[in-house]
Amino acid sequence: MRKAVLTLVFLALSLLMGAQEKPTEKAYKRDGNAFVQSVSRTSSNDIATAYVWRDSKGNEYPIFLHKYVKGEKVGRYTAYVIRTSRKTGKEYKYYIPQGEQIATEILNESK
Repeated sequence: MRKAVLTLVFLALSLLMGAQEKPTEKAYKRDGNAFVQSVSRTSSNDIATAYVWRDSKGNEYPIFLHKYVKGEKVGRYTAYVIRTSRKTGKEYKYYIPQGEQIATEILNESK
């Protein structure tokens, strides 16, 4: 019994270790004496646009469009930006309020 439990624990740990995100390109780019993180967190269903989102503090972020492939919104788009956490330095997707309306406007103008 103990051997089976240990086997299951090791199997679970190996699956968790293999599931970690691995970038497909270099995780940095060199800018003079600084190394800057350069991993893109977009998927194949996402479209980069020439538009920017300006937040209340005046920061500007490029807008990406995400196409839903599952659920009740299949085929529809929404807008998001990639922001960086001040506390941890990690990037995350911030879905813009009323992103579906913004995505529709962007797609209509690009036609």
